[in-house]
Order: sequence, then C-alpha cells, then structure tokens
Amino acid sequence: MSQALPSSDEVRDLAARLVTDELVIVPVRHHSPACAAAVETAFTRHRPSRVLIEGPRSFTDLVPLLAHPEARYPLAVYTWSRPTRNTAAEGLLTGGGAGGYYPFCDYSPELVAARLAHETRIPVTFCDLEVGEQAAAASAKVLPGDGSLQREGAYEHSHALTALAARLGCRDHEDLWELLFEADPAPVDLDEHLARMTAYCLLARGDQTDADLDREGTRHREAEMTWHVAQALADRRTGDGPVLVVLGGFHAVALPALLADPPDRPTFERGPADEGSALVRYAFDRLDRLNGYASGMTSPGWHQRIWEDRRRGKPPDQARRVASLTVLLDVADRLRSRHHTPVPTPTLAAAQQQLLLLTGLRGHPAPLRSDLLDAVTSCLVQGEADVEGRLVRHTTSLVLTGDRVGVVPPGAGTPALVRDTLERLRLLRLDTDATEPKNLTLDLYRNPAHRRTSRALHGLRLLGVPFADHVAGPDFVRGSGLARLQERWSYLWSPVTEGVLAERSLLGSTLPEAVQSRFGKLLEEATGEGRVPGSVEAASLLAQGAVVGLHDRLDPVVAIVREALAAETSFVSAVAATGSLALLEEGREPLEATRLTSLPELVAAGYARCLYLAADLHGDEQPADDVATSLSRLRELLASPSGAALDAEPYWERIEHLRRHHDKTLVRGAASGLASTAGRLSLEDLARDIAGHLASSMPPAEAAGFVRGLFATARETVWQASGLVEQLDGRLTGWDQSTFLTALPDLRLAFADLTPRETDRVAELVAALHGGRRPDVAVRRDIDEHTIAVHAAASQLVVEALERDGLAGWATEPDHQVPSPAAKGASG
Repeated sequence: MSQALPSSDEVRDLAARLVTDELVIVPVRHHSPACAAAVETAFTRHRPSRVLIEGPRSFTDLVPLLAHPEARYPLAVYTWSRPTRNTAAEGLLTGGGAGGYYPFCDYSPELVAARLAHETRIPVTFCDLEVGEQAAAASAKVLPGDGSLQREGAYEHSHALTALAARLGCRDHEDLWELLFEADPAPVDLDEHLARMTAYCLLARGDQTDADLDREGTRHREAEMTWHVAQALADRRTGDGPVLVVLGGFHAVALPALLADPPDRPTFERGPADEGSALVRYAFDRLDRLNGYASGMTSPGWHQRIWEDRRRGKPPDQARRVASLTVLLDVADRLRSRHHTPVPTPTLAAAQQQLLLLTGLRGHPAPLRSDLLDAVTSCLVQGEADVEGRLVRHTTSLVLTGDRVGVVPPGAGTPALVRDTLERLRLLRLDTDATEPKNLTLDLYRNPAHRRTSRALHGLRLLGVPFADHVAGPDFVRGSGLARLQERWSYLWSPVTEGVLAERSLLGSTLPEAVQSRFGKLLEEATGEGRVPGSVEAASLLAQGAVVGLHDRLDPVVAIVREALAAETSFVSAVAATGSLALLEEGREPLEATRLTSLPELVAAGYARCLYLAADLHGDEQPADDVATSLSRLRELLASPSGAALDAEPYWERIEHLRRHHDKTLVRGAASGLASTAGRLSLEDLARDIAGHLASSMPPAEAAGFVRGLFATARETVWQASGLVEQLDGRLTGWDQSTFLTALPDLRLAFADLTPRETDRVAELVAALHGGRRPDVAVRRDIDEHTIAVHAAASQLVVEALERDGLAGWATEPDHQVPSPAAKGASG
C-alpha cells in the first residue's frame, strides 16, 4: 500500500541531510545530463576525499579504463556469474547464471564521477553487490542474460509521479523528467536540484512495498551500499574532504536513515562460479528507452547534443534551442538525401518558429523533446500523421536517437568468449573486419570444412548472436529448403555482435561450451518439472543439437523424443515430428550425424504412432486441411529413402477407411486422390466418388470441400477421364447465385494450387463442354487507341506520385516496374 505523500518540510529536511561536512549524497537518474551536471557541481564545491558509486564492487578495477582518454562512449560493462558445475548425467551444461549490462555515455552521472575522481587521483569505489549476489538476493527473476543492472521501473510505474505528470500537462514520465530537471534555463543550483530529486524519488519510493523492494533484492543491495559508505566514513581522517556518494535516487533517499540504523551486511552461500566483467562497445540505439532499454533516457542523441553544447559554454536554454534547430536541419537533410523527399527551407523556418511558440505557450522554460516532435508533425508532415507522416516521424526518431557507437580504449582486453569466437571465425576464413555484409555459400554435402563453418554459424544463431543470417538452403530444424545442396549466408561482425557475445559469457568461455550450455538450457526448459514436451518440440530439439554438432551428447534427447512420440495425441503433430526425424536421417551426411544410430528406430516409432492416431480420425478432432496435408506427408515419407523399410500396407488401409468413413468431405477427397495417384483406386471408382460427392443431394459446401481435398493430393485428376470437370460443371450450372457465392471461397482454394498450364487445361475442357474454344487471355486485341492513351497517362501519374513520395525506385526496379505505354498497348 502506498505511503502518505511527503510534505515540503519533510522533503527539505531530507535534502539537507544529504549534504554534511562528512558526507555528500548525490541522488541521480542514470544517463541524465542534469544529474551529471549536479555531480560536477558537487565535486567542485565540496572537494571530496573519496568517491563511492553505485555499481558492482568489481567495477572498481575498471575505473582506469572508464576514464581512459581514448575511450569513446557509449560503452558498457557486461558482467556475469555462472555456476561451474557440470551435469555429467546428461553431459550438457545446465544450471542458472546471471548477467547484465551497466551502460555509460558521456553524460552518465556515474561516469562523470569516476572520471573526475580519477583525474584528481581521489580514491573511487563501486559499492553494490556483484551480479550473482544481486540475483541471489532477488525473490524474482530480474537479471536475465541481456538485462540491465540499472533498473528504474519504480519511477515509470509510480502512481504519484503519473498524477504529477497529468497535473503539469506532461504526456508521459519522460516528458515530466525533462520538464522538471533537464530544461532548467539557469546553471545548476545544487541545493535546489537535490531538493527536487529528493521529492521526485520519495514520490516513487512511496509507491513501493517491502515485497516490491525484495522482489528485486533492493534492501539487500542497499544494505551492501550502506556498509561501504559507513566504512568510507570510518576511514576518513580529520581534515579530509567529505565522502561523495553517487547513487540512483531511489536508493539515495533511503541512505541517511540506513546510516543512522545500519542493517547487517548481506552474506550469501554460493558455490564455485565463473565470474567476470568486460568493457564492450555500445550504441545509442541500444541505450534508448524507446528501443527497450528500461533504464535509458529517451533519445540519447538529443541529450548528447545538449550536453556537448553545454560543455562548450552555452547557457542551458540556448543549448536546447541550438540542439532543436540542429535536429530539424538533420531531419531535413536525411529526408532529402536518403528518401528524396523535398523539405523547403521556409518549411524548416516555420517548424523552428512553431517550436518556439509551443514552448512559450506551454510555459516550458526551454524547448522539450515533445515540443520538437509536435513542431515536426505540424510543419513537415503533409497529410495524416499516422499515414503520410510515418517516414517523417521515423526519420526524426533516428536523428533523436543518434547513431553513435563507442570505442573501447587500449588495454581493455576482450571477453574470453569473444576472443575464442573471433579466432574460430578467422580459422574458418570468415572476414570479421568487413564494413559491409558479405555473402557465403557452403557445400554441405561435399566439403567437410564447409560443414564445420555451418555448425559454427548455427551455433551463433542458437546463442542469439546477431552475426550471420541464413538466406537459403537446407534448414533441418524447421524442415524447409532441404532439396537444396548448399547453404547461403550473409554475415557481418558489428559492435552488437560483440556485445551480445559478451552477454553470452555467462554460458561459457568458448563457443562450443556456450553452445553446449545454451542447448542444455533449452533441454532443461523443455523437460522442466517433469514435463514431456510435444513430439514436434522434441524432434526440433534433436535436430537443433545435430545442426550445431552435439552428436555425442544427444542420447538424453533421443530418449525424450521417444517418450514424446509415445505420449503424442495429435495426428498432425505426430506426422510433423516423424517427418522431421526422417529428414534428419536423410541429412545425416551433411550434418555428420552418422553417430545418431537411433534415427531409423525413431522414424519407425513415429510412423507407428501416426498410424495409431489415424485410426481414431473421424471428424472434428483436428482441422480437415491439416489432416489432409498430414496424410500427404505420410505418403511422401513412405516414398523417401528413410521410409523404405516401413510397411506401407497399414497406411493404405487407413486411407481406404478415411475415404469411405471420415465425416469431412475434404479429408475424403484427399484420401481418394492419394489412393488414385498410387493406383490403389481405379478410375471408375474415382469417378463414382466424384459423382457421389457432386450429386445434387450433397450440400454445396461439402461438394466444394471434396474438390479441395481431391485437388490437394491429385491435381492431375482434372484432365483424366474421371468425370470431375463434367460433374463439377453440371453442379455449378445448377446453383443459383447465392449458393454459388457460398461455395466460391472453397472452390477458389481448390483451384489455387493449379499451375498456369493446368489452369489452361481446365479452361480448355470447360470450353469444349460448351462447344467453344479455350480463351486466350494473354493478349487483348479489343482495346482501342483512346483506352491505351488513358492507361498510359494513368501510368505516368503513378510514376509522378511515387517520385513525390520518395519511392521513385519502385518505378524502375524490376520487381515494381510500372509498365511502359508500349507494354500497355501490347498486353491491353
């Protein structure tokens, strides 16, 4: 339950307690220029003797790198902790791990504090729990492998701050923050800033219960930070400057009370673990709250511009006006150069004037990001903002976010997993220094070296590392493209690749170890709490293990697949799983999976389960379309090399039963088509089936369903002497318009899969029934000169409209080419 709102006297009293002769506490919001400026002011005014910063203790060793003159931000520390145990019973690494990012940019208050302390040779210490300890302290899973260690959700979800935003006319939490803290036209008044931060953070903290705090391990973390501050105060000598503490505001407002009544320092019982931290490149697009970074400031590029102008000595309000004009100019430049969209200079001037008018009308001390966005929408968007304005809004968002990528300073080192992966990719002759995507073709069937490369790339995909895209070729996990002999990839090493690999360090120090550990986690998730996965999921898991080269460690997965097949209750799923296993068996050579000797047994078990489930198919157990497709897939299995040893007779017995007794005409049609193409149903019997299902006594929808099923498995029946065309033609002519329209969707689906040649053949047969000739629809000769001229003019108008909208390429690219007048005349 929320606490009572603090009074102004309580806020001022607590703000005063943040600054004493011995201790100066600066509450901050991560990545806030205003808070960074407050840290600078506090450092200059109070000349501290020691600096403590929120962040895992081990980050202290990274301070020289963070403050290195050749470091270019944004950068991030990725830190991880993972148990070193190995589940030998399964031969796969499993078990939990914790990891998270701690990003920095030039205006991060924590980075400003570390740089100032390092430059003046003042001891600086990070004072929070390590990432593994934070995970152990939390009662909820709050530290996924790609999570942030700077969590500020309490501000965004505060009812009090939401009410304050509404009262001040702010559209959201970000707008409120910028109004209250970032847009102040005067230089930082530290006392006023601390008072505002205290009020702001108390409002957010007042919405939190003890259970909320414990869910993220907040009270354990604050106990750890309190212990470090108390130690620093105890070590302070007479005459030393105060201890400067830079903490997230949510924690900072609790620190005075915690120091008055210190909690015990938390302790944790933890087994052996592999722990580490690495300084990695980061990018503004990953730092932006709008792109999912929960602790980010919206539009980091916008704040960077303002920060840099203030570094150059511009007053805060002037820095914001200059930054807003620069953004407008950059948006116009992008629209003109990249999208060929004209932006007249008077329109830009109007947008700048609109921005200043909005700022004054709303009573803002300086332009806010929301003022800028509204001015862009008002002046640069022609038409509806959600339609014509998409390109302008997207371009503006990109400019506000920025495209800056950090540079790690010399001596930072490289995480072990990144080093190992780079070395393996170089040995595989992949270019990791390219600046543009490169294409790669792998011959899996004839080249062992290419198979090794494929396993490495599939391993990176399994880890979720953005490096290589599978463009074409066999995909044994999804069961697609298997007719192709070669894999095609597109790959590019980027800062994001490196950053995500650093995240995956919690899975292992080498690429094979990380892949093995990740696969172990997938296996753990699939079988957690005694769950038996579905047969499709189990078969996919086995294929995934084979694709990444874990052949020697797949015995547990084989057992799971066997169990999943035995427990499967869905005929469609059983067929899909069995088909995947058959494809995997046929692909053992390119996968080098000959050691999976149990595959034929699994295929046989899957086939037996399919037959068992097919015996219970009567009507609505599963969608008729899916059943028909699955029956065809079983037929394909029997015709494939992996199905050569299977007994086909029980399958055909099931087909005959379904042809006669299934409740759905679509399934009966599919069964008739399968039996016909296999020579197990004579042409006379097929004709009787067709005649019976197209008789006038059969409801139109059911008649159309039979045709759909028949075409799905035996398209060639349309020109055989089966009577299908004649029967269907007679049935159609007997329907009134309402009946025809009711059956039309199913009929269209039935004919949709016919090839153009087959469609022409049907047209010829129908025409012959009515004493005519097959129509020649490819050429129109009944078009006069006037009509051609009208169509040519319309084409020109389309081209001009595309050019105005920046889509001129559509008029020239082969896939989108607008026909020329000559072409129009030739085709009509």
